[in-house]
Amino acid sequence: MVDVSQIQQEQARRYPGLHVRRDGEAVVVHIPAAFRKRNGQQTIIVGEDGRPIDPRPDAKPKDDRRVNRTLVEAIAKAHRWQEQLESGEYPSVDDLAQSLRVDRSYVSRLLQLTSLAPDLVEAILRGEEPDGLSLAKLRKNLPVRWDEQRREPD
Repeated sequence: MVDVSQIQQEQARRYPGLHVRRDGEAVVVHIPAAFRKRNGQQTIIVGEDGRPIDPRPDAKPKDDRRVNRTLVEAIAKAHRWQEQLESGEYPSVDDLAQSLRVDRSYVSRLLQLTSLAPDLVEAILRGEEPDGLSLAKLRKNLPVRWDEQRREPD
C-alpha cells in the first residue's frame, strides 16, 4: 500500500497548490485550475494563484500570462495606420487600404481599435485581457463608450 502522506509531502514540495488525498481505495489528486477563453479556445491555467505548475522539480514558478499577439499586433497596426492618416501620408482610408493591398472595410474595422479604452489596451499588453475578449469580437462590435467596452464580452 502506498503511503499517501509521503506523496503529499513530495507533491507539495514539487508542485505548490497540488493536493493529494485518499478516498477509500482511491487516491484523489486536486489541481487548482482556472479556465480562460482566448481566441475562441479554452485555456487552462493551473495553480492556486493562476500560475502554472511546472512538472520539473527544480523549476521556479513562471507567470502564465501570455500576451495575445494577434490582438496586440492588430492594435499596433491600427495606431500606426491612424498616425499615417493623421500625418497626411495617406489622404484617405481608401488610399491606405490600396497601398496595403487589403479591403477598405478591413482597414476601417481595425482602425476602430484606436478607440479602445486605455486600461483595456494596457490589460491586453500585459496578457490580462478579460476572458472571451478577442480580435473577432472587437472588430465586429466595438462600443464607442469605454464603460460599455469594459463589460463582459458575450
